[in-house]
Amino acid sequence: MRQPQSVPPKPLLHIDGLRIAFKAGRQWREVVRGVDLSVAPGEVVGLVGESGSGKSLTALSILQVLPPEARIAGGRIVFDGTNLVGLSRKAMNKRRGRDIAMIFQDPLTALNPVIPVGRQIYDSLRTHQTIGHKAALERIQELLEMVGIRHPRERMRAYPHELSGGMRQRVMTALAISSNPKLLIADEPTTALDVTVQARVIGMLDRVRRDLGIAVLFISHNLELIAEICDRVSVMYAGKVVESSAVETVFETPRHPYTRQLLRCIPRLDGASGPMPTIPGLPPRFDSELVGCPFAPRCDEASDRCRAAEPPAWREPGHLAVCWEAA
Repeated sequence: MRQPQSVPPKPLLHIDGLRIAFKAGRQWREVVRGVDLSVAPGEVVGLVGESGSGKSLTALSILQVLPPEARIAGGRIVFDGTNLVGLSRKAMNKRRGRDIAMIFQDPLTALNPVIPVGRQIYDSLRTHQTIGHKAALERIQELLEMVGIRHPRERMRAYPHELSGGMRQRVMTALAISSNPKLLIADEPTTALDVTVQARVIGMLDRVRRDLGIAVLFISHNLELIAEICDRVSVMYAGKVVESSAVETVFETPRHPYTRQLLRCIPRLDGASGPMPTIPGLPPRFDSELVGCPFAPRCDEASDRCRAAEPPAWREPGHLAVCWEAA
């Protein structure tokens, strides 16, 4: 685990009370329900939770690229002193790629299928930086080598469908960091990669953060990766951050039952037998009415008050947990 920073620097990204709604029939239902999150320059913040918890929607809202059926219903997303919510398309286009970049979950859909991958990185470099043709080609080779692609000259001419899933993910990573953004959003960046390549990508992201001072918002369901690369972590459930603190604190003294159950589900390598632990039940549907704590139906520590009323936020310096039993 990384050592926590002693004095938190001023945030580069500050999300305050973010609410995102999805249209369900004629009604709008909130699926992200008041998220608070911050990332400082050079810091790596993890965002963890099950599928459907709102992690990717939160990330897409930073780039202002939510799907048509979703909208920001409230809150602020302040990046480098500017509130991105309500920013004009022209002003936002200047931010994307140059100041904020993203590694998407599925590189096959994120990359243009009819343009060679080298050309896609080349176009990004020439759009966001003042760089000559020869220097751009050299930079592309350097980027591809950084993410572990052999024979970069040949791979530059390949189309996305000619590459393996893992190689496409590495190309997507090279494209995202090509313009040295201030903030890199990595949405499950190692999903399609084997363990060896995962380690290489994680090491590369850490080098980028340290060498260039890039802040990283690292989204994952893999708590082991979160522990390896992140300074702080926020745990999301049913559209809310239910626990947030330094990585070491969350792993050693978790205060929310959901966090504790996620930690129990980490695969063990100590020879223990038996089935892998799972969290019983399913997260609530986004179009369902939430009464009390959303995690109460799946929680083995829930009491009557958990089912009756939404829990308060428990806080101590640097640690937040939204749970009746946290104190």
